[in-house]
Amino acid sequence: MPDAVVLASRSEDQRGDWAAFKDRVRVKLTGSVAYKLAEVATGAGDATFTLTPKNEWDVCAGSLLVEEAGGRVTDLAGAPLRFNQPQTLRPGMIASNGVLHAGLLALIAEVVSAR
Repeated sequence: MPDAVVLASRSEDQRGDWAAFKDRVRVKLTGSVAYKLAEVATGAGDATFTLTPKNEWDVCAGSLLVEEAGGRVTDLAGAPLRFNQPQTLRPGMIASNGVLHAGLLALIAEVVSAR
């Protein structure tokens, strides 16, 4: 995990949301969530995640790209994302190359519970 390149939101970083992760993974600040998902799908990053709600239209297409490339995309509990729901905000998500997914779920749970 320490060598994993995790693509992070600039605005979330400015709020301090990524401070607890910076000593555990290699954080690379990157543009929109859709762009981060595309970057994970191409292998330009190992993972991305957000602890803040995102609209499903911002993550739906990119989630498909990641999954078709062999990666995995879930909510923060590890369940698959469900789209076209009455509530369009997804409360958070993790997208990875698949190999790192279980480790990221555990890391996020640890950091969130320590807050």
